[in-house]
This record gives sequence, structure tokens and C-alpha cells, in this order.
Amino acid sequence: MNLPIRAWVMEGGRLKIANLVTLSRALLIAPVLVLLLVGHPVWALSVYLAACATDLVDGWVARRMGQASAHGAQLDAGVDNIFSVAILVFLVLAVPGVIHDHLLALVVLFGAPLLYLPVSRLMAGQVMMFHFWSAKIGAVLLFLLWPLIALTGWTWWIPLTAAVVGLSRLEQILFLLRKGSDLDAPHGLCSIPPQTKAAA
Repeated sequence: MNLPIRAWVMEGGRLKIANLVTLSRALLIAPVLVLLLVGHPVWALSVYLAACATDLVDGWVARRMGQASAHGAQLDAGVDNIFSVAILVFLVLAVPGVIHDHLLALVVLFGAPLLYLPVSRLMAGQVMMFHFWSAKIGAVLLFLLWPLIALTGWTWWIPLTAAVVGLSRLEQILFLLRKGSDLDAPHGLCSIPPQTKAAA
């Protein structure tokens, strides 16, 4: 992929502030890692929370400035995927014994979304990222996982989040099996009008 940064932040010849906010989330991964590695977990968590906040701000900025677009949504999804992998690294560095205590949950939590990508592509001819409520709840829990553990000391947030994320991916697969294609469907059991069914 040989795209210049300019192509990511410019649309229609104009600078798109929302895309800069989205990219800042990816750029903040490095300082979080450095702070964890040098033994400053509180500062690392603070920077992490700022990075998470960009996921709320970028969409708001795009809508507020009338710059919402498919390109921006794709960039946001791509950065979210990178950030999700980083969350695994953050947890391993910040939560002692997390791999030993919750290996299966971590495999489900971070493996199910990755496995879903080729499965949905095989089933629908393209990657289908549905905006089900379960997917939204799973994403919120994933992004808040480290802060919740830091705040409560309860690592069972990990299997709880893994269950939500894993079941959400199963829900999406079942929706695809029913020939559903509406990315904005609220859940996998909603009715599928004949005209919106995915091509077999």
C-alpha cells in the first residue's frame, strides 16, 4: 500500500479534519507503548483514554463539518482494527498474568474479529461489517477494557467482553446465512426484505 498521508487527510481537494483526528488515534499507540515499557502505567492509561476519545470525536467532527464520507468511514474502521490489536499489547504489558489467566478469552476476543473478515468475504463476496447493537456494545467494552480493569481490579471484564464480541460475530454470520446485507440493521434477527438480500 503506497498511499501518501495526503491521500488520507484530503478529500475533494480539502483538508478533512476528521481524518486527522482518526489518524491521531493510530499515532497515539506509540507513546502508550513507550510509557508502559518505561514503567508509567498511569500516564500510559491517560494517553490511551485520549486516543479512545478520538473515536468519538472524529465522527462528530465529520458530521459537524459536513464531511462524512465512505472514505472517512473506511479509514476509521482501518484505524480501529490497528488500535484493537494494540489493545491486546497494552493489556499484556499493563495487566500481570493476563495471558495465563484469560488465554481462551483473549483468543476469542482478538481472534474472532480477525477470523470473521475472511469468513464474511467468502460468504458475501466482500467484508461485511454490520452495525448491530451487539457489535457496538462489544466495541465499547473492548475500548474500555483496560480502564475498567484498572478502575475495578476485576480481570473478568476480559471474558465478559470476549463473550459479547464472539456472540456478535456469530450473529453477523447467521445474518449472512439468512442473506442479510443491510449494514445498518440493528440485530441479526431483523426481517430481511427481498430487495436487500445479498446475492447468493
